Amino acid sequence: MSDQKDHPNFGHLSLRQAEIDGPIDLRYSRFATKPDFFRLKTSSYIDLEGAILEKGIKASSMEAPQGVDFYRATLGGGLDLEGSKIGDRLRIARCGTINGSLVLRGCEIGGELECYDMTVSGPAFLSGMLVEGDISIRNLSFSGDVQCFYTVSNRSMDISDCRFLDRVDCEGLRVAHDLIWDGAIFQQNAIFDKADMFGFIEGTAIFHGEASFTRTIFRSPTTIRACVRGVDLRETRFEAGTTLLLRYATVDMSGAVLAGPTNLVALSRPFQGLFNEPLEESAQLAGDPRVKLVDVNSVDTSSLTLTDIDLTHCRFAGAFNLDKLRLEGAWTFNNPPSKRIGLTPFIWTKRKIIEEERQWRALHRHSRPLRSGWGDPPSHEQDVPGLAALTTIYRQLRKGREDAKDEPGANDFYYGEMEMRRHSQEWRKAERWLLQAYWLLSGYGLRASRAFAWLGITMALTIILMMGFGLPQDPIKQEAIGTISDAGRRVTLEIEKQAPKNPSGARFTSKRLEKAINVTLNSAVFRSSGQDLTRAGTYIEMASRIVQPALLALGILAIRGRIKRGN
Repeated sequence: MSDQKDHPNFGHLSLRQAEIDGPIDLRYSRFATKPDFFRLKTSSYIDLEGAILEKGIKASSMEAPQGVDFYRATLGGGLDLEGSKIGDRLRIARCGTINGSLVLRGCEIGGELECYDMTVSGPAFLSGMLVEGDISIRNLSFSGDVQCFYTVSNRSMDISDCRFLDRVDCEGLRVAHDLIWDGAIFQQNAIFDKADMFGFIEGTAIFHGEASFTRTIFRSPTTIRACVRGVDLRETRFEAGTTLLLRYATVDMSGAVLAGPTNLVALSRPFQGLFNEPLEESAQLAGDPRVKLVDVNSVDTSSLTLTDIDLTHCRFAGAFNLDKLRLEGAWTFNNPPSKRIGLTPFIWTKRKIIEEERQWRALHRHSRPLRSGWGDPPSHEQDVPGLAALTTIYRQLRKGREDAKDEPGANDFYYGEMEMRRHSQEWRKAERWLLQAYWLLSGYGLRASRAFAWLGITMALTIILMMGFGLPQDPIKQEAIGTISDAGRRVTLEIEKQAPKNPSGARFTSKRLEKAINVTLNSAVFRSSGQDLTRAGTYIEMASRIVQPALLALGILAIRGRIKRGN
């Protein structure tokens, strides 16, 4: 039966397990029920251009050496080509909406797979395909899950301008040339675990959820551009170096293998589209566009460069060659509690700290005042590295900043290194007391305010002690004692200096204050004041000439460390 335009109308058509020598031309045909092409074999091609398949089509395991064409077909139900062997090309394009599932699972396509300009309302099963040519899936909207397990494209794969409204799973995907995802939007999580990428990744994709590349291999140098909530790069292998240009992302790189130079860059401005207009970012991605790195465990960081990356919650334990990690731009670390928490008496020194130290200080084994303000402790105490490991991490980070000629940046890591050394020593050891004094007096030679505060205290104490005990009561008198010889008229005189006497009257007078200040200021620069002092005053001056210059030197050293720049 045919319509007015001489197009065939089929109530039901079954070519199940049929073998046809020649092409099958069903262009613009209408099928009221689902045609059955199960295991259909043709020696040529199957053409369903413009066909109206009111209930969809079941054509699994069919063979068409010269290709299958669904161009402008209307699919009121699903399209099932599972296990089919198709030669030159499979084209499913401009079909409006496929009201059902798209099943290409296990297909072998000798040429290209073309799917573009349509909507798939159900799930898409694209797993296990072997496509010798390009996979071109452009400008499609997928309402359901998309499964693309272990599909192989021996050329490029293009998913430009596709919108994936549900989960996408491309585990084991193998692309022999380029992966093009320019303008692709993933509304939910996307999985590319264990994928094998031989070429470039072109364009910019937007992920409203997370993108996982666990155990994926990138065999060529490439640049990955994406707006994404989270990126899982655990055990990912970058064989030739890669640049990751990201926005909004939280990145986990634990166990990644960086065989070539790898750059992780937080892009501050929106990505550019084809005509240099800003790429539209949805409200789901609104907020802070900074990129956060959270773990580099087991990573050789000697070839890793981080630019404008937030390292507030990054775990460095287990990483290799941290001294060669390059930090560029406005990188940030965590800070101690900025103000007194509750009734705790501690006000912590402002500096950069690593996440492992924060977790260590938050452990329940510390007293409540010591752990207040340090956040939540880890679930398991054994997850926190020992103090020796924390000391090593800080030491390597410090060396890296020193090699980069960033002396001020290295100072905070040196402070952290010394803190971990101090806490790792037991009180019965002399080193703990030395480090404790070094910390208390000058913050390990890095806190000028602390050193100058102690200097002021010691100078004030010296002035008070000098006025009270060090200055004699009266000026020292000299007496001349001698004899006069009449014979030779020689006069012999002996000058005797009276011993200074401790004051017994008013000690705190303006005159004595002036003398005490003179003694104290001279002591601060290793000079003797020349004042006559009591025995107690002599010892006080000796002590101040040791302590005060040392504190002055520590204060100057701390100032120099803050303003110094490398050559």
